[in-house]
Amino acid sequence: MTLHNLDLALRVNEPSKPTDVSSTDERSFYEKWEHSNRSCLMVMKYTMDKSIKECVPKTESAKEFLEYVKANYTKTDKSEMTTYLKLLTTTMYDRVGGVRDHIIKLKHYFNKANEMKVELSEKFLKWLVLESLPASFDAVKLTFNALKEEWTLEELMSIVVQHEVSMKKNETRSIALVTDQGSNIKKKPPHKNFGGSKQFKRRGNSSQGGSSASASSNATKNEKFKGKCNFCHKIGHKQRRRRKEMTKKRRPSKHEEFVYMGDGSKVKIDFFGMIKLRLATKSLLLLHDVAYIPSLRRNLVSVTTLDRQGYSFHFGGGKVDIFSNSVLIGNGVLFGNLYNLSLHHGSLCDSSSVNSVVRCKRARMNLSSSMLWHKHLGHISRQRLERLVRDGVLSNLDFSDFETCVVCLKGKMTAKTRKEKIDRCGSTLDLIHTDICGPLTPTALGGYKYFITFIDDFSRYGYVELIHEKSDSLNVFKAFKAKVELQLGKPIKAVKSDRGGEYYGRYDETGRNPGPFAKFLRNRTLLDMVRCMLFNSSLPEFLWGEVLRTATYILNQVPSKSVPKTPYELWSGKKPSLHHFHVWGCKAEVRPYNPQSKKLDPKTISGFFVGYCIGSKGSRFYCPSHTTRIIESDRAVYFEDEVNVDSNFVPREIPFGEEHVVIPFPTSYVPNVDIPIVQQPDTNQGEHGDQVEPDFPVDDTVRVRKPAISDDYMIYLQEHEYDGYDASDLVTYQEAIHCPQFTSWKEAMDNEMNSMYMNGVWDLVELPQGCKPVGCKWVFKTKRDSSGRIERYKARLVVKGYSQREGIDFKETFSPVSTKDSFRVIMAIVAHFDLELHQMDVKTAFLNGDLDEDVYMEQPTGFTEVGKEDLVCKLNKSIYGLKQASRQWYLKFDKIITQNGFKENTVDRCIYLRVSGSSYIFLILYVDDILLASNDSDLLIETKHMLSTHFDMKDLGEASYVLGIKILRDRANGVLKLSQRTYIEKILKRFNMHNCSSTKAPICPQKDDEREEMRTIPYSSVVGSLMYAQVCTRPDIAFVVGVLGRYLSNPGSQHWKAAKKVLRYLQGTKDFMLTYRRTNILDVVGFCDADFAGCIDDKKSTTGYIFMMAGGVVSWKSVKQTLTASSTMEAEYVACYEACCHAIWIRNFISALGVVDSIYRPLKLFCDNSAAVAFSKNTRSISRSKHIDVKFYFVKEKVAESLIDIEHMSTKSMLADPLTKGLPIVVFQEHVSQMGLLEA
Repeated sequence: MTLHNLDLALRVNEPSKPTDVSSTDERSFYEKWEHSNRSCLMVMKYTMDKSIKECVPKTESAKEFLEYVKANYTKTDKSEMTTYLKLLTTTMYDRVGGVRDHIIKLKHYFNKANEMKVELSEKFLKWLVLESLPASFDAVKLTFNALKEEWTLEELMSIVVQHEVSMKKNETRSIALVTDQGSNIKKKPPHKNFGGSKQFKRRGNSSQGGSSASASSNATKNEKFKGKCNFCHKIGHKQRRRRKEMTKKRRPSKHEEFVYMGDGSKVKIDFFGMIKLRLATKSLLLLHDVAYIPSLRRNLVSVTTLDRQGYSFHFGGGKVDIFSNSVLIGNGVLFGNLYNLSLHHGSLCDSSSVNSVVRCKRARMNLSSSMLWHKHLGHISRQRLERLVRDGVLSNLDFSDFETCVVCLKGKMTAKTRKEKIDRCGSTLDLIHTDICGPLTPTALGGYKYFITFIDDFSRYGYVELIHEKSDSLNVFKAFKAKVELQLGKPIKAVKSDRGGEYYGRYDETGRNPGPFAKFLRNRTLLDMVRCMLFNSSLPEFLWGEVLRTATYILNQVPSKSVPKTPYELWSGKKPSLHHFHVWGCKAEVRPYNPQSKKLDPKTISGFFVGYCIGSKGSRFYCPSHTTRIIESDRAVYFEDEVNVDSNFVPREIPFGEEHVVIPFPTSYVPNVDIPIVQQPDTNQGEHGDQVEPDFPVDDTVRVRKPAISDDYMIYLQEHEYDGYDASDLVTYQEAIHCPQFTSWKEAMDNEMNSMYMNGVWDLVELPQGCKPVGCKWVFKTKRDSSGRIERYKARLVVKGYSQREGIDFKETFSPVSTKDSFRVIMAIVAHFDLELHQMDVKTAFLNGDLDEDVYMEQPTGFTEVGKEDLVCKLNKSIYGLKQASRQWYLKFDKIITQNGFKENTVDRCIYLRVSGSSYIFLILYVDDILLASNDSDLLIETKHMLSTHFDMKDLGEASYVLGIKILRDRANGVLKLSQRTYIEKILKRFNMHNCSSTKAPICPQKDDEREEMRTIPYSSVVGSLMYAQVCTRPDIAFVVGVLGRYLSNPGSQHWKAAKKVLRYLQGTKDFMLTYRRTNILDVVGFCDADFAGCIDDKKSTTGYIFMMAGGVVSWKSVKQTLTASSTMEAEYVACYEACCHAIWIRNFISALGVVDSIYRPLKLFCDNSAAVAFSKNTRSISRSKHIDVKFYFVKEKVAESLIDIEHMSTKSMLADPLTKGLPIVVFQEHVSQMGLLEA
């Protein structure tokens, strides 16, 4: 455009339009600008990709158009920039390839970072080069810092290379091998014995010992030395000032230059001297003729040399005592094949130096430290550690460092209780103790609020399971029972519980004496360990589920007071191994399994150790930057001396208090458990024995009415769970105030609070006596558009509605959710009549509802008013989280909308219609999302204005992305498409299938045995994710999702393979769109089919039906029949019945819309079974149909009333066939295409 002098509109804003008094130059300039503007717009739109052009808001300004494209589609290199900066600052010289190549590599990273507009100076690069070099280059560093003149990078490289060449000339090739005993060290020739071989080693020390000393040899005697000592590496003295530690230093003679190892290799001795060691008893041990050997990894003291000097020893019990003239002066503990000498903390050679084994962070720790193993094993008691040593599970530990643990005091301190003698069973599974604990706050990962424990009385071996609600406990127990009985080969004889509601109805009057784990003793032990392990780290509290599993795993491996061996040994007959234990919460570098990783991608990701895998040798890690946050891997490096705790960290309060929940059960309910359950005495205690029952009575005989919540609302919740899922979303308020995006989250919270104040949601009052306020919390969501870009940060204040009580805090509930069928029917009408389609969003919708009950809420976290901390919020309006909030919002919305001329659809009460002359408008309500479809733009604008007057609305313009569905329109050709590509990509990435190879069909059995194998592979964890895609736009996977959903309670190893095939199919068809188009006649046509006795488990048939409108599917279903059909005709006729019921619903719904005239004619329904078609039209009864239920004669009635017209169709043309069975690929693809599911 610049070459043709047409870029004026891109450089200059639009000038004022010429008027009658404008000059000729002004008119000419405006015409030139307008010509440039039109030309630029035309060129950009015709040369731009269609997907980008459709996402750009409508504008007549070429400059605004280009600025939007720049702002949203300019390529960013932040990730690449971060990679180069990380490489630049973390790359260290590893002596591979030479120091010249190392500097060239750093310079390459430096240039790459500068190309990305990161301003880095050459001085900074030179500093990085020096910092990346090991300590053997300290002389160069000292010279560089001492000189006033500045070196160039080339001069620095030349000097460093020369220094490396000089070092290599003087270097003696040697192999460092550590022996197990000092007596294995030999000299050649054996002229003189020496007291031991001593290595004064520190982190980063080179193998050459004289560089620092030589660099400082010219200092004056009176001048205070500020460098490091070459021997002990402490600052402020030279070698001669350390005579107290090492004296009588001498160089080795020619015959003493090397020490020869057991395998014949040799290591060089730098010099000899005398060392004074302060032992743990504060006695002084003098070591004469100590050989200084930097290449040795351990500090070795020769027992034979000490024996010659008059010392005596006593070995036994994994310990060694050292005597001088029969006086004990020191001791050591056996670790591995060496005795570790116990030194005083003020000694020159501290214990961390003596005990170092390999050059890694874990090695610098004292692996025989009892305090370290105390942390490894979840802060168990000293008595348990001593039993582990006595039983041989652990090697000898040094208990000299076992001090009072502050973490244990904070997490475990309790009042003393009276102990009673308890009888113990004689064999495993004789008695199982069980108890449930919760709800715990905050909710654990996965939404768990409770946990249930199962403890074997004989072995004290325990299991723990996390559950969402108490009602899940019975199913969890059944799974536990089947598992342990199969494992041990014998049945459970009795179960002891605390008469909790989870096992209501199966009790004896036996078992009055409380068992050792009756109620809260084991739960208290677990929670004590959870508190301690969380105190010892600063990881989020929602990881309590991971800590709980780890604590249970530890308790099974360590001794218990009431059993002679460890629970694991009594349970399995094998001794446990504790060598794989690590400190919970320690930092780790984890290498996850990722076959799609690129060559230059980092091998590991940073995380924190949070537990052990069950059934494999790997560990579990919390990685906040990873998609799933929790990953499992057996390849990791642990940094146990770097537990995630700040230096000034103060342990936070983690109360883990349980809120009292009363679950009424009908008296007639009896769980189907075929074992006796022993009762505990009934008490008024809560879950932990410190909460009492409420004053009000609970009538167990009254049936509780459950509100009818439609399947579409459940799908709506699922859509918000999966489509709104973002690994970067925060969980707690504390995370928000400490995260880098705090400013954005703070602004979002302020906006939410402003909405509360503007709507007068609450008044601060004193809490009335006898009332209990409900809690509240912040929920954080990152809102993204259809392309995955962040639109805004959203914070919502939510009431903890689970603590509300029906009849007191609320009476009825209802959720305003339109069905997906209604949505698709209106989309078909929009495509056919080319209606305007716009979208609006209700800001803080639930705040518009008025409350009928008195509800009190705690003040929001972070916004407590100063001086009014004791007051609570009395709610005047409904708020998110209240059980009645959605119903109150719907009542308010329905009242306003009907007062303004809209009429509610009696079939779907969330669809509204307004007619004004020949103009009409449809309104679709989906909680707080609104779609408007109209044939009149003025009526559309009027409706928007009306809504904005009564509610705080956000006008989103033309509908493009709603409910996780992208809407694409080609109005010139009368086409409307619905796509879920973004959602499918999200679930593929969530389950690590985003790079998988595709398949052409989700299920395609070719023979009977393959069909039978398919039926036995029914379930996977992705069913919930697939459900939303199937319900919205993907009828092609309806059958396979239905089959997967039949076996939700019994997944196996093969189930994941079946679900992966569906994901692979979605990978290859994620561009498929449900397409509607303008047709000559707008009518509804149905197809129904059945697969006779298709289920091999119970021989029941599968029903499938679809309804077409405007060239695409608007409704479908695939479901297993509830009865067992005796013939193909009966199965097909039952399918006709299901389809007829839905056909009547569609007919009534479309009739209420009043725009489709053809709906008043009989609705055609095609079936491929002639007997079923004839039976639907025949009024006579035949012998083979006598057993058919009366309700199915509903089909005959509707056919006779001319509401439904059932006709026969060939099986080859039956579009509902893919909803009942697997088909060959070619046939399946043909049917999918005819449904209107077309590739973009």
